[in-house]
Amino acid sequence: MDSSNLECISNSDPDLMQLFRPLALKMEEQSIPPIVINLFKCYFSQMVYGSQGKLNKKEILPVENNELANLDSISKYKEGASDAISELVVIKLNGGLGTSMGMEKAKSLIKVRNGKSFLELIQDQVRTIRKKYNTTIPLLFMNSFRTHVDTMLHIKDMDNPYHLPLAFLQHKYPKILANELRPANWPDNPELEWNPPGHGDIYTALITSGILKNLLDKGYKYAFISNSDNLGATMNESILGYLKSQEFTFLMEVTPRTVSDRKGGHLCRLLKNNRLALREIAQCPEGELEEFMNINKYSFFNTNSIWLNLEALEKVFVRHRMVPLDLIINTKNLDPRSSDSPTVYQLETAMGSAISAFDHAGALNVPRIRFAPVKTTSDLLTVMSDCFVLSDMKTIIPNKQRTKPIPDVQLDPEYYKKIDQFEKRFPHGVPSLIDCDYLEIKGDIAFGKNVKISGSTVLNNTTGKQVKIEDNSFLEGNKTF
Repeated sequence: MDSSNLECISNSDPDLMQLFRPLALKMEEQSIPPIVINLFKCYFSQMVYGSQGKLNKKEILPVENNELANLDSISKYKEGASDAISELVVIKLNGGLGTSMGMEKAKSLIKVRNGKSFLELIQDQVRTIRKKYNTTIPLLFMNSFRTHVDTMLHIKDMDNPYHLPLAFLQHKYPKILANELRPANWPDNPELEWNPPGHGDIYTALITSGILKNLLDKGYKYAFISNSDNLGATMNESILGYLKSQEFTFLMEVTPRTVSDRKGGHLCRLLKNNRLALREIAQCPEGELEEFMNINKYSFFNTNSIWLNLEALEKVFVRHRMVPLDLIINTKNLDPRSSDSPTVYQLETAMGSAISAFDHAGALNVPRIRFAPVKTTSDLLTVMSDCFVLSDMKTIIPNKQRTKPIPDVQLDPEYYKKIDQFEKRFPHGVPSLIDCDYLEIKGDIAFGKNVKISGSTVLNNTTGKQVKIEDNSFLEGNKTF
């Protein structure tokens, strides 16, 4: 279904309009801008009409290795960045709560390196860039209604030029009861009646907040946007110079898919117009999931780091009255902590799916060094370990002393899934994993100081009570307690 026709379809269907009215009134009560309500109506219409942005294998083509430039091959564009540095703004997607780790506050507040949080390290990165290039590159956070207060209370000694704000807010969408398509109601905690609409909301949020106009008026032309939990993503002169010289309107950083990425969004081309597109697993028909996860066929993974021409974004918005994005419908419990709470639909979009809406959009093959996200405590253990080091530019990069791939870490979810559980079991810091290939921990195990783990190691506690690994221990192979 053509997104440009969604508004007239919904307006011409009185039954649908009646169904949507309670959702619209709920949003109006929260003073949500009309443009956002109309956009939500488009997505609601898509959901009701069954058009959910599915992309089957007959509609797409894989992207071959020789189609994309890589970071090494564009080093010649580095010098061209000098003219664009003063036109660049850095935006961090900071709407996540870290619910997968049992958190109820901004995930960016997790202490990840040298006692510093993601948030503190991001600020260090930007300060370092400002000093290196002798220009005050603006730093903006896109917060959600759940992370804004936490984040802003922890930002210190950081200002932007021209009195630009340090943050703007993502919008919010009402959760929809799955059984009757009505607004969710949860009096015990009304905040749970709403969900952030995914990072695809960044385009609309830039418009409605006035940030886009403000940036363009101040002479800013380019934006580098990445997740706050990916400390490998930072300003790169070669990429900025490449963006400028090739006049890309949208440039997505992708990296070769590994087995661990097989369920993540992959790059492809639309057969109908040969434009690049992003296909998320939610857009894949059920019968094609195995092929979706074929990392040899669909070999590029979206890192969710993009470089954007802000003037082009304004043109796309004017042309479509929105930035066309593929709908993602997430089915969840109204209260994520209660499986007995009602089933709801959360309507969301992904930032990267905008790639097919921009003329002259591109993708760049970047090394894994620019992609070190933390989605689980297993990821956190790896990033905190000596498998990674902090670079001069305050990015987290793989340790050059390690020649093997990053180890596969599996932590028992009963004892390590939540961040407070994790911290209690590693009170003196995480073990050395520089020589580790695989680590699996089963049961309740706490670790002392200076523990070193090597090779393929499985630790299995069958005692029924917590076991402590003594200080200075060396562990390798299978060990049962």
